[in-house]
Amino acid sequence: MTITLHPRVLEFIASRICHDLVSPVGAISNGVELMQELGEDAGAEAVKLIATSAHQASFRLKAFRLSYGAAGTDKNIGFKDISEAFTDLISASRVKVTFEDGLSAKFSMPPRGFFKCLLNLLILAEECNHGEGSLNVTAIDGNKGIAIQVSGKNPGFREGAADALVGKTDPDDLDPRLVHAYVTGRFAEWFGFKLDWDSEPETGHMSFRLTF
Repeated sequence: MTITLHPRVLEFIASRICHDLVSPVGAISNGVELMQELGEDAGAEAVKLIATSAHQASFRLKAFRLSYGAAGTDKNIGFKDISEAFTDLISASRVKVTFEDGLSAKFSMPPRGFFKCLLNLLILAEECNHGEGSLNVTAIDGNKGIAIQVSGKNPGFREGAADALVGKTDPDDLDPRLVHAYVTGRFAEWFGFKLDWDSEPETGHMSFRLTF
C-alpha cells in the first residue's frame, strides 16, 4: 500500500507536539525563575511545580516518541510499554483507564505496528471523552484485536475528527486538533489493521476496535 504523507501533516504534527509541551516546559521555566528570584524563600512550592511539570513533559515526550516516532514499531516494545506510556500521559486528566488482566500475554507477538496503532487509538479515545470519564481496554474474541470502551458524558468525535480518521479530510484542511485522528487512521491503513467504532453519545458510550 502506498500512502503519501502531505508536508502539511508533518507541520501539524510538529505543532501538536510543541503545543502539548509548551505548558509543562513553561511551568518548569517559571519555577526556576521563582527560585532564582526568591532563593531559599521559594520553598517547596517551587520545587513541586518544577517536579510535576518535568514529569508531565517527560510523559508526553515518551508517548509522542511511541505514537509518532519509529520507537513505536521497535521489536522490543510490548503491551506493558504502551499501557504505561498512556497511563502516565493521562495521569493529570479526569479520564481513567482500565486494562483487562492478561492483555500483555494475549498480545505478546502481534503484527508489526499494532502497539503503535493501539497507543494512537487510545489517545484518540481519550480525546473523545470530554471531561470526566473512563476507558476500558479489553481483548476481542480470539485475541485478534483490542476494543476500547469509552464511557462519560456525551462522548464523541470533535468536529471533523471522524472524517480525518477515515482520510476524507484534505491535508490542507487539517489543523493541529485534527491531525492526530488523521495520522491514527493512516497508520492503521499502512500496517494493514481494521479500525472501526460505534457511537451512542446519548447513552454515554462509545467504542473503538482495532483488529488484524
